[in-house]
Amino acid sequence: MFQILLKIPFLLELFFNGTFILFYTMKTMDRLPKSIDSSLVDWGLQHGAKIVPFMIFLNIIVNFISGKGVEDFLRKHIFSVLCFVPLLITWGDIEFAFGLSAAHLIATVLSLYDEEDKSEQKEDEQNRGPQKPSEFLGIKLKPAQLVLLSFGLVILIGAFLLKLPVSSVSGKSMDFIDALFMATSATCVTGLGTISVASDLSLFGQIVILILIQIGGLSIMTLYSSMTILLGKSMRMKDRIIMQDLLDVSSLEELFHMIVDIVKYTFFLELWGGIVLTIAFTFEGFEFSRAIYYGFFHSISAFCNAGFALFDNSLESYATSPLIHGTISVLITLGGLGFIVLKELKEVATGNKSLVRLGMHSKIVIVSSFVLTVMGFFIIFFGEFLNALDNYTVWEKVQVAMFQSVTLRTAGFNTIPLTNLNNYTIFAMILFMFIGGSPGSTAGGIKTSTLAILVQSIRSTLSGKKDVIAFDRKIPPQIVVRATALTFISVFIASFFVFLLMKLEPEQSFLPLVFEVISASGTVGLTLGITSYLSFMGKFAISVLMLIGRIGPLTLILAIGEKSGSKGNAEYPHGRIMIG
Repeated sequence: MFQILLKIPFLLELFFNGTFILFYTMKTMDRLPKSIDSSLVDWGLQHGAKIVPFMIFLNIIVNFISGKGVEDFLRKHIFSVLCFVPLLITWGDIEFAFGLSAAHLIATVLSLYDEEDKSEQKEDEQNRGPQKPSEFLGIKLKPAQLVLLSFGLVILIGAFLLKLPVSSVSGKSMDFIDALFMATSATCVTGLGTISVASDLSLFGQIVILILIQIGGLSIMTLYSSMTILLGKSMRMKDRIIMQDLLDVSSLEELFHMIVDIVKYTFFLELWGGIVLTIAFTFEGFEFSRAIYYGFFHSISAFCNAGFALFDNSLESYATSPLIHGTISVLITLGGLGFIVLKELKEVATGNKSLVRLGMHSKIVIVSSFVLTVMGFFIIFFGEFLNALDNYTVWEKVQVAMFQSVTLRTAGFNTIPLTNLNNYTIFAMILFMFIGGSPGSTAGGIKTSTLAILVQSIRSTLSGKKDVIAFDRKIPPQIVVRATALTFISVFIASFFVFLLMKLEPEQSFLPLVFEVISASGTVGLTLGITSYLSFMGKFAISVLMLIGRIGPLTLILAIGEKSGSKGNAEYPHGRIMIG
């Protein structure tokens, strides 16, 4: 009986808030039956927006009373509190009430399903034994397939939310292909856009973009695992195996610490960036409330290497504002290094480890990133000294060139119009975008470590050495083969999409198309201005390419072609073949 009483707040929320959500959606989509008086609906929505917080508050009270204490309540129902507080602050605001009540209702339904699923699972295990960890709805999914599926589902949900009228500014509507493109670009932390985030999206639409950026930056599986840990629940064996494979850790304890560190570093650095950028935008003359919003939006976008900005010209207006572009540069760099490197750098900063004792991976990533950033700076600085940078002072040229070099391989921010650059500078930028950021980060591309391995492999070949050596360590042959395969697959995919877009977009020039393709495959987000002019099929092709770039070409190949089992362990004799 007590358990039934605990469900009453949910039933009330389902009835009142569900009705409010339904009528608001029907009204905004102009789908109200003609028999219903629109003025009566408006009256109901105005008063419903004031009732919505009380339904959630009733849920909070009941859950707190039935809980085992404050700590247990916060772990299990912190999302309800996070929904209730903004609703209380914006009490009576219909749009806020719609968005937060919809999110809370979905979360409540999912939590109820999770509880029922656990009880059913216990009964099934008693009756027929535990289910195999590799099965999902009767289908065996490999880690690569689950990653592809999870990203695809998030993109579709994001596209649906962006297609809602509430996501666009008054008087504008969004085509589904544009909603799909923007959702893909945000989830894959790319930054390309067929519409303006600042001018065409409402506050609700911008928040959807921001949430998708955060989900894509952390990756869906990492976010799911972190929420599981935060809520005090245990991960299923299948999820543990998948996360250990994705994060390249060997033990459960190491996996737990890695997930906690990822979430901790992400939100700490985004909080730091948001505070500094809030101060910076306040100095630029923005109202404090808008400065906070702009600061945290660009902080999350920068650390996740997404490149979305709330200005139609990206950050061109702040090309010589060191506090803005400097903070964003730091966030982009840290986000592009990878969480393993960030963890080791933190140990160096706290004195627990010296620089010389950094792991081989961290050394390769740091040295490669530094060299590429310096090279990019010199190419842009000297290549555009008398061209795109001609109107700036020397110090301003240094700022612009350095920022563009930092953002070049990972994030789609720009402080100068890219169409003003020389063709050879643009070609060099294509090469840098193809390389991308570092493994385990929010960046795309073939990764800096892959480039370093290829360079060392070439050096070993030219010097006649059998082994590939870096920092007095031998790189395993299988890693060299994997790096070579990744590079070849990436070149093949990029070439295929260049050819495809040349057929789909015959009116566009060759160089802008190549730039667009490499920017999408490397999840960079820079463009020469052709994104919004692409055809329906062109936009869809770039959307697919952004997804491939985010999950990685090797993950895609494994998701499509990986076999469930081996047919045997036969060994074949060596064969001779000539190369070179």
